[in-house]
Amino acid sequence: MSKKKASFKPSKLLSGVLLMVIHAMSMSSVYVIGKKLTMDINPDQVAFLYKFSVLVAIIPWCFKGGIVHNLRTKKLGMHMARGIFSAAATLCFYHGLKYVRTADAAAITYLEQILVLILGVTYFKEKMSKTKLVAISCGIVGALFVIKPGFQEFNSNYIYIFLAIIFWAMNNFSVKVLGQTERTKTQLLYAMLFGSIFTFPFAMIHHWDGFHPGILKYVAVLAIFHLIHVVSFFRAFKYADISSVMPFDYTRLIFTGFLSYIFLKEASDEIAMAGYIIIAIGGIYLICHESKKKGWSRNDEEQLKIDATLN
Repeated sequence: MSKKKASFKPSKLLSGVLLMVIHAMSMSSVYVIGKKLTMDINPDQVAFLYKFSVLVAIIPWCFKGGIVHNLRTKKLGMHMARGIFSAAATLCFYHGLKYVRTADAAAITYLEQILVLILGVTYFKEKMSKTKLVAISCGIVGALFVIKPGFQEFNSNYIYIFLAIIFWAMNNFSVKVLGQTERTKTQLLYAMLFGSIFTFPFAMIHHWDGFHPGILKYVAVLAIFHLIHVVSFFRAFKYADISSVMPFDYTRLIFTGFLSYIFLKEASDEIAMAGYIIIAIGGIYLICHESKKKGWSRNDEEQLKIDATLN
């Protein structure tokens, strides 16, 4: 497979960057709206409504090309397994998000790629490079700055966020297996279908006393921002290569901090902000260095896009 990097015109590069920024802003909106919903209803109920609303939103798209064709699969068991991973991650994330600053949770989610690196080196015997070591170190140090263990009373709800990262990493490994044979629409449809099915029992064990019609407005906006995130993320790579646009995904931290301050009255302290910067530096360094060293194949791009949109 050719490793030659695609060349893009400046105007297309700018379009790719703007789309990636839109993606980042949309994901920040998903975090903030999700946090807002956890103030009214149980996090398990938020997780179910999130999965189900996105499922309803993508069904018309999945009918394009034939719903039966898009449902056809020989790996239903694997789809169910990754549905469990995705559902578990979402449940854990919203449980943690309810009691953790939104910007802190957004920053820690970037550690998923660090966990994948560690698993790749320890389990799949991949080579530990200087770049990976720097990225892993920055991720760990940055996370310590965010949660500040030993410097203040430890917020045990961060454990839920770390559990979400572990389940998302497991989810992404299953996606890599499915990506070898399954269509993107098939993966998206089953991901949200099984995610809705597996989160439903957890949502129903709680009373819905805090539910009111106004919540449906937030749920609808949540689904809309998720779709904007998916579309903008996919289209960004049509205009520019990964190494040019992926660093702008870290603007998610800026948008999350701003939106959570405006709508949730949350403010990060200086130490946490330093942690955000360290995590971003490690991630951007990894993206830029790896792309220069070996380039990004078309398969790399497709896998990255599917990983980012199926969690």
